[in-house]
This record gives sequence, C-alpha cells and structure tokens, in this order.
Amino acid sequence: MIKTLRKNAKYFYFLFFLVIITFVFWGVGTVDKPKVEYVADVDGQKISAERFWRNYEEIRRFYREVFKDKAAEMEQGLKEKVLEDLINEEILLWLAKKYEIEATDKEVQDAIVNDPRFMRNGIFQRDIYFQILKLNRLNPAQYEASLKREITIGKTIQVIAFSKGASEISDSVYIKAFLNSIRSQIKIKINKEALS
Repeated sequence: MIKTLRKNAKYFYFLFFLVIITFVFWGVGTVDKPKVEYVADVDGQKISAERFWRNYEEIRRFYREVFKDKAAEMEQGLKEKVLEDLINEEILLWLAKKYEIEATDKEVQDAIVNDPRFMRNGIFQRDIYFQILKLNRLNPAQYEASLKREITIGKTIQVIAFSKGASEISDSVYIKAFLNSIRSQIKIKINKEALS
C-alpha cells in the first residue's frame, strides 16, 4: 500500500495544491464572522432574530400555561403581534432619544431596591439580587441596562399619554395611533425570511 501511495504521490500533491489554491481564492468561509439575522431594522436599530424568537417562545409558553386547550387559538397571528410589539419598543426608544427622555441611575437603583423579588421581610437583600440574576443567566450590568430600557420606554409612554389631554379616547388606543403615525417618519425594514 505504501508503494502505491508513493507511486501516486504526484497526484496527491496536485490535489493538495488545488485545495490550497481554492482556499486562497475563495477563503475558508465565514467561520470567524457568523451571520447575525435580523427580523427588522427600525431606523438603524436592528431587532435580532434571537430576541424575536425568545419573546415569541415566552409568550407561547405563557399561553399554554394560562389558556391550556385554547392556546393554539390564542397563538394565531402571534408572530405578527410579537414583531409589532418589538418594533413599537424601538419606536418608543427612538422617540425617547429624540426628546432626551432617559431613565436616571437613581430610577434604576430605586426600581431594583423596591423590587419584591429581591426582598426578604420588606428589605432589599443584595445576595438574593445576585442569586436571582445568576439563575436567569444575567450579570448586574445586563439586568440594569435592560431595566433602564424598560423605565425609559415607560416614561416615553407616559409622555405620549399625557399629550392626549382630556380626550375621550383610551390611553392605549391613543398610544397605538400615535405610534402608527410615527412609523411613517421612520425607516422600517422587515426581513420576512428570518420570520419563517
């Protein structure tokens, strides 16, 4: 067998040379640059497919736990609803940035200290805070950034609701109409392939 390999070595070297040339001209692929999929782009802010599917699965799990037999019925149009909610979040953050609405560090700190999940006997417990974050695979910086985002969105919603004045329209209907009117001012691109 070794004699056969030595006899045909020139073919092996030729094949080896072709493989090397192929890698030189076409590269080894995108091993070091994984492709990140986005379901939507809201004025440059991308909504990742991972974020979309995580939210989608959380809501589906909730529907199955609460509505049991009617869960399948409730899930109709769920992808569209989740996408709309995520786009609305980005629009609210766009508005917050435009009008300089932002959660302060004190607001974030107060929200953490007053969160009942992190309390025992009505007192904030730092070790419980860290333990709960660890169980949810979060570090304090990630959680606080997420909380700051939530508070900013909440403050922006309050500003929008306050702008309605004494109208008979409910806050939720007014906010939805307001966000729909803002959509025309923002470039929104949806990647339908990432949603399938």
